[in-house]
Amino acid sequence: MEILSADQFTLEQLTEAYNRTRVDYIVPMPMNVDTLREYNRVYDVDLSGSPVAVHEGEIIGLGMLGRREERSWITRLGVLPSGRKHGVGRTLMSFMLERSQEWGVPFAWLEVIKGNEPAHKLFHRMGFIDTRELLVTRRPPSRNQESTVFDPRELLHLRTHNQDVALEFLQQRPEWPAWTNQTESLANVPNLTLIEIQLKDGSVGWVSYHASLLRLTRIIVGVLVGDPVETTTAVLHTLHRLHPTQDALAENIPADDPKWPGFQKMGYFETFRRVEMVKEF
Repeated sequence: MEILSADQFTLEQLTEAYNRTRVDYIVPMPMNVDTLREYNRVYDVDLSGSPVAVHEGEIIGLGMLGRREERSWITRLGVLPSGRKHGVGRTLMSFMLERSQEWGVPFAWLEVIKGNEPAHKLFHRMGFIDTRELLVTRRPPSRNQESTVFDPRELLHLRTHNQDVALEFLQQRPEWPAWTNQTESLANVPNLTLIEIQLKDGSVGWVSYHASLLRLTRIIVGVLVGDPVETTTAVLHTLHRLHPTQDALAENIPADDPKWPGFQKMGYFETFRRVEMVKEF
């Protein structure tokens, strides 16, 4: 087995190899070339620090390594079924950890899908510790708009902001977001929008998101004043009144986030969980 850096391969080669490693995965999440290119750009993946395992001319595993100030992020680790239980995953992980140390970052982060015990155990053996569980959630379009959970007449002010203002709001969040929801990630997403609302009782909240024809993604909610659950419900109710026909996806919400019950009141449900982990060098 030979370990090469991912920048020695085309995106077509990396995409095909990645999809082959995920054919029997607990949550496959297939990619095409365009989605892989976008993934690398949004999440600051450094292909020179990302390893590819090759055996007899065939890619049998790969991983991707994101790089930001004072931290790195391990993602998209995958090994072909024929290469598992032969140390390929550990070798790929070692490459990414060594590269992170060369960069001088004090922390490496990753997420593993809850229930993927082989990977979870590997990461523990390599010195990672669990930090929290993250929810991946979805809400299909709803005809009745959950009119019983929030009365729109309680809305006092509504403002829509462009991406520059949205990033200012996101930067002021008091909580530590997962890598995918960090302000650096969202700054790389074009056409981000933010809705800010004020209710008659003085509550103030906002939601940032990216809208396409069929789907709302990158959904982040902030509560500035008021009850976290009720203000979140009001913010999301406003969002879905403005976008009634789109499916909605909100990823990596901390399981203990006090705003999560507000999502649930608006029809969001958990599809699976990730376990966030960190290793300190």
